[in-house]
Amino acid sequence: AGVRVCVMAELPSGLLEACVVIGASSDKLREIYQARPDLDLFSQMQKKRDRPVDDPVNGESAKNAEASSTNDDISVPKDLDLIALPQLCFPGNFLLNRFYQNKREMVILVNLNSSRLYAPFAICIISKFPYYNALRDCLSCLLVQLRLGRQSEFEETVKEVSAKLSLVPLPPPGQLHVSFSLRPLQIVLPSREAQDRPVIDINLHLPLLCFTDAMLLQVLSCLLQEQKVVLFSSDWARLTLLAESLLLYLQPLSWQQPYVPVLAKGMLDFLMAPTAFLMGCHVSHIEEVAAETDDLILVNIDDGSIQTSWAEQMVLPCIPLAAAECFASRTESLQLHYDLELCHAGAGTDANERRAHRRDWQHRLNTQIQNIALELVLNIFRDVQDYLNYEHRVFNSEEFLRTREPGEQTFYKTVLDTHIFHSFLRDRLNRKIDAYSRMEINTRNSAPRNRVMTDSPRRPPMSELSRSGYSGPEHRLSRRLGASLPNLDQSPADRYRKAYSRPDFVFSSGLKFNQKPVKVFRLPEFPPPLAYHYVQNYYQDMVVSLGKAISATPPDDSSLLARYHYLRGLVNTVSNKRLDALEDFQSLYKTDAEIFPPQMVKALVDSLPASERAQAEKRPELKHFISRIKRDQERERSRSDNNDEEGAIKRFKLPKKHMQLEEFVKCVQESGMVKDQDTIHSLFDALTVGQQKQVGPDLFRVFYTIWKETEAEAQEVCLPASVLEHLEPSECVFKLSSSVKTSRGVGKIAMTQRRLFLLTDGRPGYVEVAQYRDIEDVKVSSAPLMLLRIPSLKLRVRGRKDAFEANLKTEAELWNLMVKEMRAGRSMADLHKDPQYMQQALTNALLMDAVVGSLQSNKAIYAASKLSHFDRIRTEVPMMVPQTTAEVLKHKINPSLELTTPHAVDVLLYTPGTHTLHTHIYFIHLRQLWVSVSGGKVMVFDASTWSITHTSQAVCVCSLAQNCMLEVDSDQVWMGSEDSVIYIITVATMVCNRQLTEHRTEVTGLTLGTDKYRYTCACKVQHKHNMSLALISILTVSCVCLCQLEELWSVCMDSGEVCVWHIKDATRPYHRVELQDCSGCFCMIRVKNQVWIGGVARSSLKGKVYILDAERHLVLKELHGHADRVTALCSAEDRYALSGAGKLDGKVAIWKVE
Repeated sequence: AGVRVCVMAELPSGLLEACVVIGASSDKLREIYQARPDLDLFSQMQKKRDRPVDDPVNGESAKNAEASSTNDDISVPKDLDLIALPQLCFPGNFLLNRFYQNKREMVILVNLNSSRLYAPFAICIISKFPYYNALRDCLSCLLVQLRLGRQSEFEETVKEVSAKLSLVPLPPPGQLHVSFSLRPLQIVLPSREAQDRPVIDINLHLPLLCFTDAMLLQVLSCLLQEQKVVLFSSDWARLTLLAESLLLYLQPLSWQQPYVPVLAKGMLDFLMAPTAFLMGCHVSHIEEVAAETDDLILVNIDDGSIQTSWAEQMVLPCIPLAAAECFASRTESLQLHYDLELCHAGAGTDANERRAHRRDWQHRLNTQIQNIALELVLNIFRDVQDYLNYEHRVFNSEEFLRTREPGEQTFYKTVLDTHIFHSFLRDRLNRKIDAYSRMEINTRNSAPRNRVMTDSPRRPPMSELSRSGYSGPEHRLSRRLGASLPNLDQSPADRYRKAYSRPDFVFSSGLKFNQKPVKVFRLPEFPPPLAYHYVQNYYQDMVVSLGKAISATPPDDSSLLARYHYLRGLVNTVSNKRLDALEDFQSLYKTDAEIFPPQMVKALVDSLPASERAQAEKRPELKHFISRIKRDQERERSRSDNNDEEGAIKRFKLPKKHMQLEEFVKCVQESGMVKDQDTIHSLFDALTVGQQKQVGPDLFRVFYTIWKETEAEAQEVCLPASVLEHLEPSECVFKLSSSVKTSRGVGKIAMTQRRLFLLTDGRPGYVEVAQYRDIEDVKVSSAPLMLLRIPSLKLRVRGRKDAFEANLKTEAELWNLMVKEMRAGRSMADLHKDPQYMQQALTNALLMDAVVGSLQSNKAIYAASKLSHFDRIRTEVPMMVPQTTAEVLKHKINPSLELTTPHAVDVLLYTPGTHTLHTHIYFIHLRQLWVSVSGGKVMVFDASTWSITHTSQAVCVCSLAQNCMLEVDSDQVWMGSEDSVIYIITVATMVCNRQLTEHRTEVTGLTLGTDKYRYTCACKVQHKHNMSLALISILTVSCVCLCQLEELWSVCMDSGEVCVWHIKDATRPYHRVELQDCSGCFCMIRVKNQVWIGGVARSSLKGKVYILDAERHLVLKELHGHADRVTALCSAEDRYALSGAGKLDGKVAIWKVE
């Protein structure tokens, strides 16, 4: 078979890579036919990729190909291998026929000694992009033109069509498709729905027509487990369609193994490969393949059956039942037959109109199927992220497997060792924001968001453990609401009995990247002669058309504008208008930075000749843009050099050698027990009491085992309804004592995050012991037992005459430590309105239990006392909160809960939200608090419950600090950063896809003018508008505030005084207000008729908030609520004021405004 390359694409990301004509010359056909009339031209082809010299057919092909390449001055694309292409184009055979029977084949008429024979030939379009339907339409149009033309015009016709396709640019991700005319059809290239989604130009419902739901799920299960899967069909085209669809069903998991959807007859030995693969064969080979191999999954597409080639029948693990049932229920609602769509429609007379209607129907169906398939993957792997340690890139696979149902263990054990899962895991550890992560966030039940931060994350609530039915992650507390114990909230019980088909989850609203109507940009008509001059005119016409489209697009539709700019930049790049292309790509920052092509722009900048580079230097915007590209390159290069292990994923393993403090901290964090470094340091001191300062592997193994056993024992507690009615819905049992005799009966003492109670023996009953805030005294006593006295725990409870005593024997000392710590934590939490104190006390108490159990020595109790952090503070340094502070302070939240150390709060922003919910967004909270901490991390809290809803994982900005934030039009948040960029966040999607880059230094201020213009301020730059924003040119000035129509207040970071300036009369002396015990002020806001100022005390270096009367210039109150200086303030509808502190505190306090 001869191969001739006609043309190849030169456009960046162009549609056409090559167009190849495959066939045999008439002379060669005569020679072979005369020698052997029955010869199958492919029967002698070698199964290896190298061409043998002694093969006359392949040797002639090579000569023909080389001659064609030389004569036509066309070379094979660099990375394109054409050796196996003839077999793939003719997978069955290549025979001469006396009759032209298959009308779908293209044939060449050969006259041999008065005999008329027909030989097939093929035209193959090669593209890097899976535009299956569009390329099929292109071939169909080419076939029409070939049939109407003469045979002598064949080569020119193919060249012409190939050249036209090489001029077609690909659309960027989003709402803009590209169409072009190729007689007689109008062909559409659909865009990807999002940057992380693949191109879908295929009918995704075909697998649902070929297989039952059970069979389809079995095939997907085999692919997830990376089995050797072979598809069979009597229709060669069906193999590719089904294989492509199956892999798209697995998104975002990406198939990592060999993939050959069509195996020619001479390639069947590929099935002997030792690795996993997905391949396709003609159904006539199914018996032969089954007999020769014994480890294949054989899928017959024609009859929808699955079998194995094992000698003995083998049962393959299935997809978890609940996820499979949910998938089946979703697919039942799909309308898979287009004919039913046409029942109410009239007969169309326009072919292109009918095709457009079918295309729209297919697009809607594909979107539904994508959502259903993504939901299936999400239901299978939803809990994976709960077992990830992002800092150390560790996946605790053992804990994950331990929490699976017994019937699912085999499936997950196999999947967790596959390359496809490893790639998926790497994306999760990299915090990749893709369709999976967005659906996971948006389909969470609102229950965990609405629980307040006093709840604990460690165990599922008892009401959920005790109820029958599903108790999944959407019903338990979010780990973000609690302390640093990521493994303690991963219970087996709340994952058993999974029922993914939750009534509150509706797939049709789970994933809608683009609800705006899709636009189609129609390319100009192709030039008749494809000479250089006409091609340049064609590009110029395209640029003009795109310019008109940009002018006609409303400025508010920034997403569509970005797509037009992208296309125009692409065309300008190809037509060598580099500077114009750079301007278009620069516009993407302002419209939609998500589709910005960094590699293309980098190559464009590097290719600038000296003359154009000099022109760019004279254009400030372009000069700044090029400088930013180079900075980004350097930053990316530095990041790649420093993060060689970014792709590495570790499985948690117990240590095998002694660990110093640094190694111990890392190991504990990787295990998922504790994340907070200060707590781990205390744990290290406890485990190394009386010995060398290192922890041995045996001791750590015992400690870790006891920790997990205690966790499992608490999860096995099943309380009757008579007991549950006394507990709060969110309460969890963390520790149970042995069955002991107490002053109120015999039973087990249960410890929750709120109280102690006695679970009586026999018929389980509830006896209240005490809530922690009511415990007045705790001590170890002794109770008489015949002639002995045994250790007991004695509690004195407020409001009760008699003390509670429990004969805990050897457990008494441990329970004494734990109860004291819990009491102190509750007291601190109530005093400071900070629920984290209680959560940390609970962490300490459970660590005490594990330390005592692992040491088993007379020093165990002393060692455990090293973890009595709050009880020691309560005893040694009583912390009193001034009455004024206690009256105004309402609550505290900790934005650094997910971080290993506290981070300083840089900026606070309260957004009241909107009163209506729009269907085109994922979800929106009516009130939100945005918190930016050091390092560029941003957290978003639900202001109605003060629970976190999004972290920097979802709100992606930059790695540098944010200096200011501003809400704009109720649907955007603007952030000014140290890197001189203003980042625009869309509230509905929590995505940053727009950037403003006009500033040259860090952005220090943002404000919204009365004329709806946004004003910004950078260092050494001043903008004024009706005095709504002013920057005083004194280096120590930290904040200014317009408090009256004629007054401007300013404070300094190195002074404890407030200066009040007269705006209208600059000659009048300014007024000074001295702040008592203040060494510096860092922020200031106006709330009602008050001015709130955040600073730091001179005497204690702790944070203070001063409230001043705006009219009388008097200090009304001094509030003490932070352990570090107050760095940020904001107001919530003039009802509350919020303050954030430096890294020694890192918390946000919520104050009541009077």
